[in-house]
Amino acid sequence: MTLTVVVMEPCCEKSEPGYDPGPRPVWHRFPSEWPPRCNHWPRRVLNISEHTAREAADAEFAKTLGWHALPGYQFEGRMPPEGERFRIMYVGGSLTRRRGYTHAEPGRMVFPTAERAMEYAEEKRIALYNIVGDQDTIVRLSSYGMQIGRELIVGEQT
Repeated sequence: MTLTVVVMEPCCEKSEPGYDPGPRPVWHRFPSEWPPRCNHWPRRVLNISEHTAREAADAEFAKTLGWHALPGYQFEGRMPPEGERFRIMYVGGSLTRRRGYTHAEPGRMVFPTAERAMEYAEEKRIALYNIVGDQDTIVRLSSYGMQIGRELIVGEQT
């Protein structure tokens, strides 16, 4: 039995959930006087780990629980190779904005199946999203009836 745990880890100690850069004075004349902060982009790194023991998988999965939880999930089985995975492409905006709803950049977290990505989005209570491949933006599943097989462009209106 193989258990796979997917967690979006902090990129460095300065992007850890509980990190405090110290006092934030109102005025600093030089950047060298600024409190230390993380300047990396993106601030989360995808970590996929496979475990054969339930205890080891649960210890890794514990990072996604409680206060300052990191995004992630656990499933039974192996992660497929790159090119056979899926991502969630969110729909951002609102009807009160000038441009309305638009397609956002696909998330960096990968999923083994489109159905698992859909379950994750519903767990997080995301209403409008499309499931796309990990190397493209072609729709595999849609929460609002987008045509399957259509290629989406980041920033276009929905």
